[in-house]
Amino acid sequence: MNKTNQLLLACAASALLAQSALADIRTTNPKKVGMSKARLERIEPAMQAFVDEQKLAGTLTLVARKGKVVHVEGVGYRDREAKAPMSEDTIFRIYSMTKPITAVAALTLWEQGKFQMNDPVSKYLPELANLKVYAGMDGENMVLEDTSKVMTIKQLFTHTAGFSYGFTQSPVDKLYQQSALFSGQIKRQDLLKEVAKLPLNHQPGSKWNYSIGTDIIGILVERLSGQTLGAYFEQHIFEPLEMDDTGFYVPEDKQNRLAQIYVINQQGQTVPMENEPLGDYLSAPEIESGGGGLVSTIEDYYTFTQMLLNGGEYQGKRILGRKTVEYMRTNHLPTSLIPFEPSSTGEGYGLAMSVTVDEQGANTMGSAGDYGWAGAASTYFRIDPKEQMIVISMTQVMPSSYFSYNKDFKNIAYQALID
Repeated sequence: MNKTNQLLLACAASALLAQSALADIRTTNPKKVGMSKARLERIEPAMQAFVDEQKLAGTLTLVARKGKVVHVEGVGYRDREAKAPMSEDTIFRIYSMTKPITAVAALTLWEQGKFQMNDPVSKYLPELANLKVYAGMDGENMVLEDTSKVMTIKQLFTHTAGFSYGFTQSPVDKLYQQSALFSGQIKRQDLLKEVAKLPLNHQPGSKWNYSIGTDIIGILVERLSGQTLGAYFEQHIFEPLEMDDTGFYVPEDKQNRLAQIYVINQQGQTVPMENEPLGDYLSAPEIESGGGGLVSTIEDYYTFTQMLLNGGEYQGKRILGRKTVEYMRTNHLPTSLIPFEPSSTGEGYGLAMSVTVDEQGANTMGSAGDYGWAGAASTYFRIDPKEQMIVISMTQVMPSSYFSYNKDFKNIAYQALID
């Protein structure tokens, strides 16, 4: 048998296994949960158009309501150059969709009284005591000042602590770019020492700035539990929820299912990416990034989101208490910081996720109180407690949200509601 036939057989077998895996949670009649089958069928051609225009190599989308999956469908390829079709068992780098999982892990410790939200970060992570704050430039010299307020654990969850990510060309972000933080050479035990060398972007609590805060939450989980972040995830989230394909790297026997990652070229088309962020995900990383290090499948992430929608429980396995989840999905930003960034009108921020606070001001259909987040490679999810609804979309292209496919998908999912 030649390699082409072997690949086709492997893809067919993979798709069959994935269909079997979701068979127990899929309903054949969306009308039973108040959705229109005909209207849900609008999703496939809309996603196919992005593939046909070479904007995306492929997509995998899921819609669930009232605990039933009413739509799950792949179009295009998980690896366009290898002609490997998108299948329901495709493994994706979920990048910042790791953040809600890290938050849940930390909240299991919060429930046990291991820390309080207003505790100083330095109480548990003394390396981060006595940080300086950027206060402007004096010619070519950076002006620094002392913190005027104590940095709290809660500010790490809400990206208001003052840390950054190095995404812009601001003076602070340029220091992030030059630091060893993202070099891939730094040791786990030295991470906070490197963070402590950098000035804060702003005074704690004064602004929202997307940051390494959730990575620091991951280190907090390790310090309080005495386990690595991956081991804690496995014991307290992945194993109870049977999220068997979620982790910090892809084992060798599953690597054929890992989607190719793409980047946008100057013509606005997708081309395979080289030197992907955070490594190739094919071996265990030195640092398990709580802010963006996980891979997962759409089924695994659906299980995680359904647990949250259920108030912390899924199929008899309770991960969090109901009130903990309610706290997590509540806006924790003051009115002065809403929207947290200009493109997120109508949005506040909970713990590691955004939340709609103004339904009319939002950019997409939804409900007040719906919440979720996205990943750097354009993965996306949203949970709507009012409608008892979950939407998840997966692809692998950077930068995130360069194309409107997530917004299109969410709107099409919501227009299918009939009851």
